[in-house]
Amino acid sequence: MKVLFTVLFLTFSVTLHANPWLPRVEAGLGSLQKWYDPQTCLWKTTNWWNAANITTALIRYSAVTGSREYLPIIDQVFERNKSFVIPGKDGKPDAASKNFLNEYYDDEGWWALAWIDAYQLTGQKKYLEMAQTIFKDMTTGYDKTCGGGIYWKKPQQYKNAIANGLFMLTALRLHQEAPKTKIAGKRPLQWGEMVWKWFLETGMINRETWLVEDGLKDCQPNRNQNWTYNQGVPVAVMCELYRINKDRKALQMAEDIAHAAMAKMTAPQGILKEKNEPNMGADGPQFKGIFIRHLATLYQVTGNDDYKEFILKNAESIWDKGRNPNSSQFGGVWAGPFDRTDAARQSCALDCLIEALSLSNE
Repeated sequence: MKVLFTVLFLTFSVTLHANPWLPRVEAGLGSLQKWYDPQTCLWKTTNWWNAANITTALIRYSAVTGSREYLPIIDQVFERNKSFVIPGKDGKPDAASKNFLNEYYDDEGWWALAWIDAYQLTGQKKYLEMAQTIFKDMTTGYDKTCGGGIYWKKPQQYKNAIANGLFMLTALRLHQEAPKTKIAGKRPLQWGEMVWKWFLETGMINRETWLVEDGLKDCQPNRNQNWTYNQGVPVAVMCELYRINKDRKALQMAEDIAHAAMAKMTAPQGILKEKNEPNMGADGPQFKGIFIRHLATLYQVTGNDDYKEFILKNAESIWDKGRNPNSSQFGGVWAGPFDRTDAARQSCALDCLIEALSLSNE
């Protein structure tokens, strides 16, 4: 048995090192880590929620490659930031965070999902317990306004797709890890299915375009407010519903949304394009990688080569057209030309390159 494991490991290592995406991903990660601040254990040039997605990218790379290189960084982020104070301009505390909680429920969702991934990677229960703690706080954002769902921001500001998508995805993934654990009076699956039923009734999934709208205004969906990450997260939710309940309607809906995004949210070359690109503000540069990460989940569930080809095509474009030609820094315009870079743009592109690495190992 030991000999068999050794042979399989060596075969995996040879295959991985022959993969042309590996040196590209490793070079990109090296550039990303130049923004890492060992004092804060966060990344300069980004916000709090971006750091959760960067952490997720490091976890995903570790899972795909079997590398242990970034495990200490992942743990540093956890230990340093589970309780910290942000200094203000006058030297007095400006804000404080404990257990990765803040005033935004969507921020909390990103961190909860990162720590579920870390638990799956390492088996360390502290990560799962933290995700459960975060999710418990997210449940405090739920009420019956507009029929249900959680708010985006405390206290009671705006019910939108991303906060509720992250809530459902966290609930369903917690169910898969600890299905019998009750959180705020309900099992995770009960929370997830309850909000899913509400989400379907809100109209945020536009049945004419098959794109997910941003949120609700006066309990009615904002039309034509479409962002790539708002497509990706619900697609992953529907994949989890299929995995848990064999819900084929949910899976078909996931495919409808994915194909709509691939057709309607792209540049003429068929490369993913964010609204208002390249002027995407502080948050937009992170969005496309989130869509790709969750599109890869849909590929894992369906085996539909359309998704694989789309991911690989985007990865090639990032490397050939969206990269600083003198370095391994990636810009925010994947169809090119290179605009500028920061840790959000870098990790966003790496989401795509890491999935290309994973797919090329098949």
